[in-house]
Amino acid sequence: MKADNKGKSIGKKAAALLITACLLVSGFCITPVMKTEAKTSLVICIDPGHGGSNEGAMYNGLMEKDLTLQIANAMYQELSLYDGVTVVMTRTADVDLSLEQRAQLAAEAGADFLYSIHLNASPSHNLFGSEVWVSGYGNHYAKGMSFGNIALEQLASDVGVYPRGVKTKLRAGGSGDYYGVINNARLLGVTAAIIEHCHMDEAHDNDFYRREGALERLGKADATAVAKYYGLSSAALGVDYSSYQYVQYPNAGTPKMQDMTDPEVSQIELVSHDKSEGRVLLRVKAKDAQSRIIYYSYSADGGLTWSGLYGWMPVGEAYIELALPDDSTGEICVRVHNEYDRFTESNHIFVS
Repeated sequence: MKADNKGKSIGKKAAALLITACLLVSGFCITPVMKTEAKTSLVICIDPGHGGSNEGAMYNGLMEKDLTLQIANAMYQELSLYDGVTVVMTRTADVDLSLEQRAQLAAEAGADFLYSIHLNASPSHNLFGSEVWVSGYGNHYAKGMSFGNIALEQLASDVGVYPRGVKTKLRAGGSGDYYGVINNARLLGVTAAIIEHCHMDEAHDNDFYRREGALERLGKADATAVAKYYGLSSAALGVDYSSYQYVQYPNAGTPKMQDMTDPEVSQIELVSHDKSEGRVLLRVKAKDAQSRIIYYSYSADGGLTWSGLYGWMPVGEAYIELALPDDSTGEICVRVHNEYDRFTESNHIFVS
């Protein structure tokens, strides 16, 4: 894996890995007036994130609230082609909805699962990839984790988005799920997950939401993940996932708190140094007992400046090749970053 070819390296490895209810809004009175026909009791609620005055992230002249609606519409259209499922949406227009309203709509529709559709951005503007947030409680955790891993795998294989993990986050003191739509849905007996499809503020992810047909591909990947999770079939699409096998997580006996610790191990050793080409080959060991290592970055000046992030695919250790910049001091160190964006810096080695 070459650290000087970020887009190519991450894209290849990510790919190798791994509506509706038309809503009339008047105050708190929200009435679904359109939905798909269904032969069974399975009900899926799709929630396009943000809307109205809540615009979400804004980059490259685009607003998240508009993109989430387009992804949700594509998800709805695809999922509607499966047999025996009712599909509803929390909004089909650019309207304001509170998190409580979104959860209430799902509960009133008898939803088995609420999928909240989002795109991402980070304060540091250097994160990339997709992630799924789920409840940390009971069977909501089990369902969320089981679905979330299917969703990330589908986004990686169908679209090429790098997987950042399926995660939980609780409020301070463990008084509920941190994210309002997940917590409100759980309190109403509905399992919910937030699908963060990619980062709008990181160049590597641009094609996943900006190129022609990109949003439709994201929505279709979401629909396929739902179909696989529930073992659905579609005569119209000619697919049958009734025998699809996936990892089923157990219920959370106690609430699953987010990882609040740094990775335990970040260790490097020099394998080779090509002075003429300015390249260094390192063996890197990394370990985190609570969450997966997903990125690494490096410094060639003893930690004064750092590279961008690169995808970390192996488990345990990897060989990485670094192209040393012209202003390198020869003091090299590596940071490994986990799913919760916590990092640990390695030992320093010196090349001349």
